[in-house]
Amino acid sequence: MRLNPNVNVPAFLEAVRSCRGEVSFVTSEGDILNLKSALSQFVFTAVVAGKLTELEGHITVQNSGDEELLYPYCMRES
Repeated sequence: MRLNPNVNVPAFLEAVRSCRGEVSFVTSEGDILNLKSALSQFVFTAVVAGKLTELEGHITVQNSGDEELLYPYCMRES
């Protein structure tokens, strides 16, 4: 899943906290940020601020049921 460029980051991270499984942001370089980690959330927020439209990467979930919680924050895949 790719994040919507206009995502409300605090609301997205709140949704991540309510997910049952792990949620990660995987960059185009292969770096993986565990978005349930406070440190990773800090780094993610710092990177995303003002650069989301340029940021290459995608969101992965461990529990497929968590995708429903995150869909409002993601772009629709064609």
